[in-house]
Amino acid sequence: MKSIFFLLVLFSCTLCTVNVSYAQDRGMKPVLVQLDGKPTTLYSNSHALIIGASDYLSGWTQLPGVRTEVNLVKEALGRNGFTVDIVMNPTSEQLYRAFADFITKYGQNVDNRLLFFYAGHGYTLKTNYGEELGYIVPVNAPNPNYDPAGFQNSAMEMAQVEIFARRLQAKHALFIFDACFSGSLFSSTRAIPEIITYKTTLPVRQFITSGSAEEMVPDKSVFADQFVRALDGEADYDRNNYITGSELGEFLQSTVVNYTRNMQHPQYGKIRSPNLDKGDFVFPVSDASTAVIPAVTATTPPPTVAYNTPPPTRDAVSSRKPTPPPSDNAISRQKPAAEPVAVVPDRRPEETKIKKEDLDGFTPMVFVEGGTFMMGSKKGKGDEKPPHFVKLDDFYIGKFEVTQKEWQEIMGSNPSAFEGFLSCPVERVSYIDIQLFIDRLNKKTGKNYRLPTEAEWEYASRGGNKSKNYLYSGGNDADAAGWMKKNSLEKTHPVGSKQPNELGIFDMSGNVIEWCSDWFNGSFYKTRGTHVNPAGPQKGKERAVRGGSFKYDASMLRNTARFDLREEAKYSDVGFRLVLTEK
Repeated sequence: MKSIFFLLVLFSCTLCTVNVSYAQDRGMKPVLVQLDGKPTTLYSNSHALIIGASDYLSGWTQLPGVRTEVNLVKEALGRNGFTVDIVMNPTSEQLYRAFADFITKYGQNVDNRLLFFYAGHGYTLKTNYGEELGYIVPVNAPNPNYDPAGFQNSAMEMAQVEIFARRLQAKHALFIFDACFSGSLFSSTRAIPEIITYKTTLPVRQFITSGSAEEMVPDKSVFADQFVRALDGEADYDRNNYITGSELGEFLQSTVVNYTRNMQHPQYGKIRSPNLDKGDFVFPVSDASTAVIPAVTATTPPPTVAYNTPPPTRDAVSSRKPTPPPSDNAISRQKPAAEPVAVVPDRRPEETKIKKEDLDGFTPMVFVEGGTFMMGSKKGKGDEKPPHFVKLDDFYIGKFEVTQKEWQEIMGSNPSAFEGFLSCPVERVSYIDIQLFIDRLNKKTGKNYRLPTEAEWEYASRGGNKSKNYLYSGGNDADAAGWMKKNSLEKTHPVGSKQPNELGIFDMSGNVIEWCSDWFNGSFYKTRGTHVNPAGPQKGKERAVRGGSFKYDASMLRNTARFDLREEAKYSDVGFRLVLTEK
């Protein structure tokens, strides 16, 4: 059975001169995938049409960044097996002909994979009867503020794009617009990506826009940069060497909101048609001609968006300037670094990537064999001294911090400051909130999840009975072991994206600080003798938290560093992981 993927991508806001050139069919190898254990042809040939608009003529701002964007996208698509045709700076007629001619040439072959990329201005027109009409803007369209009738006669309404989408004979089509306007053609979704099955091959028309109506998209596109990174493998959330349309939409929505500091909100969904909303396209990672594809390690750091002097935007009919997002200092316990020193991509090293079997069940757990260890440090702070013996029974502890996705699954809501980054740890959850979460989780699963004690947390962080006595959980290099102030860009990161410790546990140093079950007492462990399964003091004013966070200096990410918080406290860098024991 053959599955067809048509990716019609990226309508951004930029300017160029008309130059149409159609590539010849190069007879590329078919793309194969494994469906239900059987090799299946997905597409026979892959063709892309990139349309860029940067040199506007009638009252729109110029968008010089589009030329760079077009080249970057062209290279990324080439790496993924596409032949690429480029149309620059089209007028109204040339824009229409570009779509029509490309569809005529390649769109009737059900085995072709097609991609349409538009970079240029987008606009939303509000009618007097309450509807919103979205448009993509050719270079000769007048500014609608001065000539609304001329604009409507020149710009391409999204209804025309829908006609082009329905005209295709291919099963799958994805339209991505790097521009902000009303997405009235599709129903926005927050779908959880599914595994590759024959359901994927059902007909679908999918859409992704780089922002919502009335938002401004910078000329130097963060969205396009993240799109390129997605195709190079970063959107492969489940690490199965394929990217689905849902994964791509989720990735772009998460990263663009983050890197633009909540100024830009990509939307994604499927066309409003019961006959065209069932499938999901598939994009093999890295190499479009083979079914077994190695993961790609990202090397390009994410962009830094400057807000002091805004660049040209793709919403030129508005004179509003973006304002810096509100500071999180009101809820933080440390001042943020003036300038992040290192930028590390949100990618798990190849040798430590999450395996599919780790994702089965509610949350992956790691077995920690019991034993006796020396807790605390004679070189640490006063509440870490003196070192003392602790004996623990066997237990299981979360391989990762509890994620936003897992919290939403149980609680139906997401309290996180960095909401929408489903693979990042949940935060802004109090000790009290977590007790309700655990109660619901245990009722749903019939298991006995709970928070770790301080002793269990430190034993697991050190590597249990496999400990090599590292300073941090995962080694003596804080940068490799955890997300902290100097490398985090003041945000959480997907769980498991740093190196694990000796037991294969991730992020016990940094990312978010983690709640423990103990009441905190700075002198509790100063009593002599061996403590057996200690659970901390019987009462107190604060609970223990461990591990440091993305806001902390390296010294606070040490295995033995101790902190405390009131039970009702909620911070953007405080989360948790679970322990599982027999009832």
